[in-house]
Amino acid sequence: MTARPQLIPLVLAGLLVAACDAKEAEKPTLPSSQASAPPTIPTPSKGPAPQPGVKAGARDLSIERYVGTALPKQEAELGPRMSGTLATVDVEEGQLVKKGQVLFRLDARSTRLGVSQAETGLQGAQIARDNAKRELERQQQLAAKGTIAAAVLERAESAYNSAENGVSQAEVALSMARRGTADSAVISPIDGLVAHKFKDVGETVTMMPPTIVVVIQDQSVLEVRARIPEAALRLVHVGDQVTAHFSALGVSREAKVVRVQPTVDAATRTIEIVTDVDNKDGTLRPGMYVELELRPPLASVLPGAEGEEPAAEAKAAPDAKAEVAKATRGKTAKSDPPPPSAGTH
Repeated sequence: MTARPQLIPLVLAGLLVAACDAKEAEKPTLPSSQASAPPTIPTPSKGPAPQPGVKAGARDLSIERYVGTALPKQEAELGPRMSGTLATVDVEEGQLVKKGQVLFRLDARSTRLGVSQAETGLQGAQIARDNAKRELERQQQLAAKGTIAAAVLERAESAYNSAENGVSQAEVALSMARRGTADSAVISPIDGLVAHKFKDVGETVTMMPPTIVVVIQDQSVLEVRARIPEAALRLVHVGDQVTAHFSALGVSREAKVVRVQPTVDAATRTIEIVTDVDNKDGTLRPGMYVELELRPPLASVLPGAEGEEPAAEAKAAPDAKAEVAKATRGKTAKSDPPPPSAGTH
């Protein structure tokens, strides 16, 4: 009877332990650290990697585009060299012309009458000179015989000299009249094409103020002018190659920098550059919208706005680090104790 009360606490303790084990079994098991990798934390994108030699945050002006305008390399606005009426206009807009080709003529009837008048005046002056010369020769013969006074001989010499001057004046007048006739025709000073024709046959034109009749342009080479920020001056030099984009035609062509203007606009802090673009095929037109893209050597980029070091020094930085690492390895090798010799036990 005494053993039975002692077994009751033991049975109750066993039941309590079994209940605790059952509750532990019902709990969900956590995944093991080996079964799954730790979650990755997304990081913000840093954008495209900078070009070699360009520091992060630096403004690479070589890939930016600058707006410009295409202009003809040569242009001549031609008007008459004398006032008058247009008799003929021998060209049309878009026509190719050669240097020395006649473009238009003025009515030259009045100038031809002037030439005839000048020729007649020259003939009269020459006749007067010949008569004065014969009279001078007679007076000289009489003076040699002593039959006339010296004053008479002097008057004959003066008349002859005046006749000579008259002939010279008549010759100059004839030359001017003939030049006026030649000025009635206007020729092209350059090879090119007729870009504009403002007047036609029968219209009156004047020399002063000048009346523009036709405009000739040489479009075999176009001149592109664009303004760039003053910070890009270190990227552009005379003779450099840049890219000209003609967005209207979807055409890109090489352009050569021929001139960098000597002054910077103090208001806009920009400077004008002038480039030449080949246009022998005639695809491009003056006045077109152009975008210039600078393409300097890869290392020639500008520092950032906060005064970063130039790209050349940035490229040299890895070499400096390599030198430091090499020196560190050398010091470490000297501080290590030498290995024991083969004969030492």
